[in-house]
Amino acid sequence: MKSLAGLVAGLVAAVAAMIAVGFVGNLFVPLSDAPVPGETEAVTVALAAAPLGAQVTVLLAWFAAALAGAAAARFISRASWPGWTIAGLLALLLAGTFLVPLPIWMQTIAVLGPLAGGAIAQLLVPLRRGAPDAIAVNA
Repeated sequence: MKSLAGLVAGLVAAVAAMIAVGFVGNLFVPLSDAPVPGETEAVTVALAAAPLGAQVTVLLAWFAAALAGAAAARFISRASWPGWTIAGLLALLLAGTFLVPLPIWMQTIAVLGPLAGGAIAQLLVPLRRGAPDAIAVNA
């Protein structure tokens, strides 16, 4: 049951992080012509023609989504697989960027960014609760 709760919380955290980073990034580097979100081709054309800062903002939003989602899933479930599931699903969904005309560097980072976010979440969130083990230092 904790694993399912971790997956749900991870998905919610991922969506919230993606929206938050995208919103803040859009305040600093807005897309020149904001397309209607339902029109996939218009969104792709706008993203391909966007300034470098806007493209990086989108990549950061995807990275942050994987990081936040994997961290929340791992924290709640106290297992590794829910965090990797969130990061892997996001990377798998973003693999579809190879089917649209975007710069190759952006397509590559779109897939590797969420995997890196998942890996960092695995390092940052311990599997057990409580204080970390004390490190003995010989004086």
